[in-house]
Formats: sequence, C-alpha cells, structure tokens
Amino acid sequence: SQEVDADGHVVSPGFIDGHTHMDAQVFWDPLGSSSCWHGVTTVVMGHCGFTLAPAPPDQRQLVVRNLERAEDISGAAMAVGIDWTWTTFAEYLDAVDCLPKGINYAANLGHSALRTYVMGERAFEETATSEDLRAMEAELGDALRAGAYGFTTSRTHHHETSDNRPVASRIASWGEVVHLVEAMGRTGAGIFQLVEDPPNGDERAERDERLLRL
Repeated sequence: SQEVDADGHVVSPGFIDGHTHMDAQVFWDPLGSSSCWHGVTTVVMGHCGFTLAPAPPDQRQLVVRNLERAEDISGAAMAVGIDWTWTTFAEYLDAVDCLPKGINYAANLGHSALRTYVMGERAFEETATSEDLRAMEAELGDALRAGAYGFTTSRTHHHETSDNRPVASRIASWGEVVHLVEAMGRTGAGIFQLVEDPPNGDERAERDERLLRL
C-alpha cells in the first residue's frame, strides 16, 4: 500500500464537466487543459448543436462555420490542428478514441452539424423536407448506437456563423426538433440539451408547456 500526504489539499473523486466545447481541442491538446488542472477527469462535449461531425472532409467548412464564431474557436487553428478522417459521427468517435487523452470524453451529436451533413448550404436557409428528416433521423440513430451521449441544439439569437447568419439549428422548425428528439427517445438512449433565449413573461407559459410536452 502507498500513503500519500494530502495535508492542505482536498481529496475527492474526479469532477465531471457536463457542458464543454472541446470537440476540436481534443485533437491538439492531449492533457485536456484547462479542465484537467481543476480536478476534472471527464468532460461532455458537443453542446448547443455544435459538433465537428457528421461532416465529410470536403464539407468541413460548414461545421466550422457553425462553430468558430459561436464558440470563439479559430477556423485557422482547426484547419492546422485537426486530421479530418471522418464523415459520420460514429467515425468521429473512432477518431477521438484513437487520440492520446489525459481525461475522459463523452460526445453529443449537434443539430447544426446534422443539418449541414444532410442539407449542405440549404441548412442555413430552408426548412427540412420529409426526406431530409429521414436522413437526419438515420444518422442520429447510428450515432447513438455508436456511443453518442445525446443530441443538442441551439435556438438563441446569440449563436451566429462566421459570416453573420444564424447557425443552422436556428433555421429548424420546432417540429424538426421534436421529430429528432422523439427519434432519439425511441432508441432508449441519449440526453437532449437545448439553449434558447429567455422568453418574455407572455411567452414563458407557452415555452414551458412546449418543453414539458416534448
């Protein structure tokens, strides 16, 4: 046995940071700083609809556009620091799995990336068709079965692209969000995370009821 002198220190289990955006940083920072400096041993990433997958290499600018301004992550840094080897979310998980890591990672699938994967540039302008919804549902199901932690989206006006447009998830109808969350529910796995603007007094009851129904 080994005895450690912990006088003057706090001894505790590792902390879990339940909301991070380390989806890109994990590729160039094996320590997971600065989370690891504060006793965090597990982070959950991929919140607010922003993820690097699914996206084929020739469309990576679409997910970078969603991510770089909203989360203040340099597109140039991502271009240099990421070896883009994936298309699907399952393949992204495989890529992360192969990296040297000082902490543990769980990864959500982001709505904006899911939209651009299926719809391309249309994701920044159009309502999803029934065919688009079926394709998004299929990729979401595959991601969850591969180990995705859940599904995330943003509807807040604070989240804009680097070319001053709403991020892709903000273009989605509420019906699209419901469709995808219900599809996740049918798998029996996954957490749903949503960020949106605070409603005013007249809208709060309607917002709360909408979320409770979901």
